[in-house]
Amino acid sequence: MLTKRVEKLKSRLRDTKPSIDVDRARLITEFYRQCTLDSPVLVRAKSTKYLLENMSIYIADDELIVGNQSSEFRKVPVFPEYGSTWIINEMDQFSTRGTDPLAIAEDDKKELLSILKFWDGKSFNEFATSKLSKEVLEAEQAGVLSVGSRITSTGHVVPNYSKILDIGLSGIIKEAKTQIEAVNTVDDVTQRKVDFWEAVIIVCESAIKLAERFSLTAKKLAAKTIDGKRKAELELIAENCMNVPKNSPKTFYEAIQFVWFMHFIMQIETNGHSIGLGRFDQYMNKFYQKDLKAGIIDHDKAVELIECLWIKITEIIKVRDHFEAQAFAGYPMWQNVAVGGQTPDGLDATNDVSYLVLDATEDVQTTQPSVSFRYHDNIDHRFFRKALKITQKGLATPAFFNDKLVIPLVLQKGATIEEARDWSIEGCVENYVTGKTDGRPVVGYINTVKIVELVLNNGKDPLTGKQLGLKTGELNSFKDFEDIMIANEKQTKYFVKLMLDAYNIVGALHATRVPAPFASCLVDDCIKKGRSLQEGGAKYNFSGTFITALANAADSLAAVNELVFKKKLFTLDELNNILKDDFKNNEQVRQLLLNKAPKYGNDDDLVDGIARRIVKINADELVDYRDNRGGKYVLSVLSQSFNVMQGKSVGATPDGRHAYEPLSDNASPVAGRDVNGPTAVIKSLSKIDQMKPLTGSLLNVKYDPNIVKGEKGLDILENLITSYFDIYGEHIQINVVDEKTLRNAQKNPNDYKNLMVRVAGYSAYFIELDKEVQENVIARTAHTC
Repeated sequence: MLTKRVEKLKSRLRDTKPSIDVDRARLITEFYRQCTLDSPVLVRAKSTKYLLENMSIYIADDELIVGNQSSEFRKVPVFPEYGSTWIINEMDQFSTRGTDPLAIAEDDKKELLSILKFWDGKSFNEFATSKLSKEVLEAEQAGVLSVGSRITSTGHVVPNYSKILDIGLSGIIKEAKTQIEAVNTVDDVTQRKVDFWEAVIIVCESAIKLAERFSLTAKKLAAKTIDGKRKAELELIAENCMNVPKNSPKTFYEAIQFVWFMHFIMQIETNGHSIGLGRFDQYMNKFYQKDLKAGIIDHDKAVELIECLWIKITEIIKVRDHFEAQAFAGYPMWQNVAVGGQTPDGLDATNDVSYLVLDATEDVQTTQPSVSFRYHDNIDHRFFRKALKITQKGLATPAFFNDKLVIPLVLQKGATIEEARDWSIEGCVENYVTGKTDGRPVVGYINTVKIVELVLNNGKDPLTGKQLGLKTGELNSFKDFEDIMIANEKQTKYFVKLMLDAYNIVGALHATRVPAPFASCLVDDCIKKGRSLQEGGAKYNFSGTFITALANAADSLAAVNELVFKKKLFTLDELNNILKDDFKNNEQVRQLLLNKAPKYGNDDDLVDGIARRIVKINADELVDYRDNRGGKYVLSVLSQSFNVMQGKSVGATPDGRHAYEPLSDNASPVAGRDVNGPTAVIKSLSKIDQMKPLTGSLLNVKYDPNIVKGEKGLDILENLITSYFDIYGEHIQINVVDEKTLRNAQKNPNDYKNLMVRVAGYSAYFIELDKEVQENVIARTAHTC
C-alpha cells in the first residue's frame, strides 16, 4: 500500500504533462561557443562539467531521493549537439502530435529556435547523415532498413554497480590517476589514453560537486523548514549527498541515492536511452541486510525508498522526432532492472531485495523501470508465484527471461560461466554481462516482409518505382519456391551489408566526435584500456541489429509456396498484380491467402520452418562483419512499436494483409492469426532456433482476465512460461486485459490514467499511446484457453 508521500509523488507524475526544457540546450551551446584545442573526449568531459556546475537544481516537496535531469519537474532536456534541424522543422508539432506530445511555452520556443540556429549544419545527426550513401538513405526512406544512433548517443549501458558502490567515485578517480602516473613514454596513442583518463577525473569530480550542491540546497531548505519531520528528512538528504557518490554508501538509503546520481548524470551527459540498473537486488542486498540488522530500516521503509526511485526513473523521457515517437510510442526509455536468476556459482540468487523490488513495483505501478524476472529451474517458487500474481493483476510486468537459454547465449558472446550467470538486460531483451559490456543494440531494423515485396518486384519498390535492391529475377524466372527463397536471401544479404556499412560510419563518428567519458568510467575495462565505450573500452563489445515483421514475411512466403507453387491457384504475376492493386475487386483471393495457407504461431512446421530460415539468414550474415570497435554484430527479433510505422511503407502482402496496415510485432504471430492457443504459439516460437538471435526474441502474449483468475489462473500462467522455457524460449511478456477495458480507456482516458500495457520490451500507460498503437495492442489475440 502506497504511503501518502508516494501517492503525492505518483499523482504529480501522472498529472504533469511532459514539456520541453531549454536549460540544457542553452548551457551546452554556451559551452560550445568557446574555442578549444582539447581532444573530443576532453571537450565532452568539460561540457558535462559545465552542465553539472550551471544547471538548475531543486528539491521538491516530499522527495527523499534528489536529483533532476531538467530545470523543472517532468521537463525534457534538448541535446542540440546530436540534432538541431529536425527539431526546428518539428517545433510546431511537438505539442499537437498524436504520439508522445511535448508542450513548449512560446517564450521557450523562441529561445530554443535561436539556440538551434547555432547548431545548423553542425549537429551530429546532420554530419553523420551527410556521410551515408544515397543507396542507404533511399532504402531507409522506403522502410527497408534503418540506421540508428544519429539523433542520440549509443546509450545501452549498465554500470558495474557492484564495483562502484564499493569504491565510490573517489575510487574511480584514483584508478584514473594511477593510470596517468604509470605512463612513461607519451606518443599519439598514449596521449589519447591520458586524455581519456583526465576526462574521467573531470566528470567524476563534477558529479561529486553536483551532489554537494544538492547537499547545500537541502541544508538551506532544512534551515527554513518548520515541520520537524521534513526538517530531519532534509538534514539526512544533505548528509547523504555529502557522502555519495564520492564515497561508498553507508546505508541502503545512501546506496539508492548513489545509484540515482549515476543514473541521471549519464542521462545529462548524453541522450542515450536504455541506461540500465542491472541486478539491483544483488548489489543492494548487503546494504539492506546491514541496515536491517542495525535496526535503521524495515521492509516498509525500504519499499518506499525503492518506489521513490522508480518514480524518479519514470520522470526521465527524451525528445524524439515524429517518426521515432511513433516507432517507440509511450515515452519509453528502456531502463531495465533484473531480479532473481543465479549467483556466479550457480545457486538461486533470490534474496530479500528481490521481494522488495516486486513489492514496490506492484504498489507504485510506474512504467519504468522495466522489471526483468530471471527464471531458472531452481528459482524460489514463492518468488516466482509473486511475480505471476503481479502479471495476473494486469500490470504488464515483469517480463520473464529464461536462464536455461540466456546463459548459453552469453557464453557464446565470450563470457566465462561466472560472468554469464551475472547477465542482465540492456534495452528490451538484449542480454549481456552486467557492468562489463557495451551492447549498443541500436544499429537498425531490417524489414523482412519489405524484402519479400522487393523479391516479387525484382528489387524495385512498387510504392516508389525506385530500384532499391538487387535484380534477383523477374517473376517468370522463378521455377519453384526454392528460387524465391534464394532471391530472398540475396536481397537480405545486400541490405544487411548496406545497413552495417552505414552504421560503421556512424559508430566511428561517435568514437571520434561524441564519446561519453562518464558512462565509460562506470563500465569495466574502459579505464584499464584508456578508451571510451564508443572506442571499444568495455570488456565486451557488441552492436545489435533487429529484424521486424517476421510473422508477415513467413506467412507471405508460406502463402506463395502453398497457393502458387503447390496448389497453382494463380501465378506469381497474377498474385503480384492483385497485391499492387491492394486486392481491389479480389477479396476472394485475399480470403484464400488468409485462410488456405498456414500461419506462423499455430505450430505448423512448414511456415515455422520458413520463419526459422529467415532468422538464420539474418543471423548468419552478421558473423563475418565487425563494427568500428572490432565488436561483433548480433541479432534480435524485435520491433518495439516500429511495426506500426513500418507498415506504412509496405503495400499489400501475400499473407492477405492490406497495404499500409501495421506489421506483426516483435517475434509474435500476426495479431489474430494465432488461433490454436498459446501452447501452439510457444511451439512456433521455439522452432525459429533462438540460439541464433544472440540478443533475444521478444514474445508478446495476451490473456483474457477471466481465464487467468485465482490460483488456477496462476497455474495457467506458470505452465505457459515454464513450458516455453523448457523448449528454449528466451523471453515472454504477458498482458492480462480485455478489449472492453481498453475501449473504455480510449473513450474515458481520465478514468484510466494508471492502466498499463506491455508494448514491446517496455510498458506504457495505455492512454499515452497513439491511437494506431492502441489499436495494434487491442488487435493482439486475447487467449481464452
